[in-house]
Amino acid sequence: MTLAQAKHTDDAPLGDTLPTEEITLDLTSLIVYAAATWDFHRYHYDVTFVKKLGLPAPFVDGQMIGALMTSRLMRWGGPDAFVRKIGYRQRATVYVDETIVISGNVTARTVENGRRCATFNLSVVKADGTAVVCDCVATIELGPE
Repeated sequence: MTLAQAKHTDDAPLGDTLPTEEITLDLTSLIVYAAATWDFHRYHYDVTFVKKLGLPAPFVDGQMIGALMTSRLMRWGGPDAFVRKIGYRQRATVYVDETIVISGNVTARTVENGRRCATFNLSVVKADGTAVVCDCVATIELGPE
């Protein structure tokens, strides 16, 4: 995916929506994330192991959901963007081969230390409508005034 052109707070009016992104999380993506973060718990990649635990499939690391939301904001914000903070609670488990949809809207615009910022409320839902993340607040720095 390519980065968007640099955004400024004028590009993020209050109430504006972040274009949604749909992501299907396959086993390869979970393994690549595990390798990148050194998180090799078997329940993130071992189909036989999780079946013995009574789970339908390996499940996505909760921090991966945060990384996907952060990546979405960074790509929207462009090359000057920086996610200053993100806070969320995961409400449901996401299993291999499930599809999630990331969406959000601008709830605040500020200037902090000469840098323009936009605050988003983000949500993540499964394709079937199950809420995965429903109370995420993230602040993204968009560039100088």
